[in-house]
Amino acid sequence: MKTHENLVSTYFPITANCSGEHNQLIRNTALIKRFRKDETILHGGKACSGLVAIVNGQLRAYIQSPAGKQVTLYRLYNYDVCVMSASCLIKNMQFDIHLTAQSDTTVLIIPTATIELINPVNPMFRQYTLDLLAQRFSDVMWTMEQIAFSPMPARIARFIADVANQNDEHSALLTHDAIAKELGSAREVITRILKYLQSEEIIKLSRGKITITDLRRLEELANQLSD
Repeated sequence: MKTHENLVSTYFPITANCSGEHNQLIRNTALIKRFRKDETILHGGKACSGLVAIVNGQLRAYIQSPAGKQVTLYRLYNYDVCVMSASCLIKNMQFDIHLTAQSDTTVLIIPTATIELINPVNPMFRQYTLDLLAQRFSDVMWTMEQIAFSPMPARIARFIADVANQNDEHSALLTHDAIAKELGSAREVITRILKYLQSEEIIKLSRGKITITDLRRLEELANQLSD
């Protein structure tokens, strides 16, 4: 098992560009935390914990309407780093997002207080946080483009294909409710489209599972754009 110091250098390689004093500060203050599946890590803009690196597991970042409707912005996997959890470091910008563990997840956190000490005097570390922010904004913009320009059947097809690809399988363990929550739609809409895809022999539905029976047609559908 890796030591605490090895974890820091592995998941935050930028520390190699820090002075000995700052490097030691990061190693002394970095936290390892574990979250159970479905546990909330960040609730809206009410917390600013710091830079969060995923050691193992998966996190889901999403926005939620006052009525409870959710839209997934992006997901984070092993070695990914979330900067939105340190959004308070960026003046005049506020991110009202939520982070939830999609499976039992272990994270490594550089606390906000530590980053505030290093950023002003280390241009490379400051640029690192800005690059992370730009990457996440790119993820969010891609999601917004999908919502604006892709019809719902295409978004469903893309989500099913992505989940199946992550598991290197031709099936995905998904419920209609889970897809509705992921895409910010009503369960009835999702069910109707899934039944249509099954009637076209593109997928096969079973309890809590979707099997891809025609991957080529599913991917063609996933790439469709709205008129």
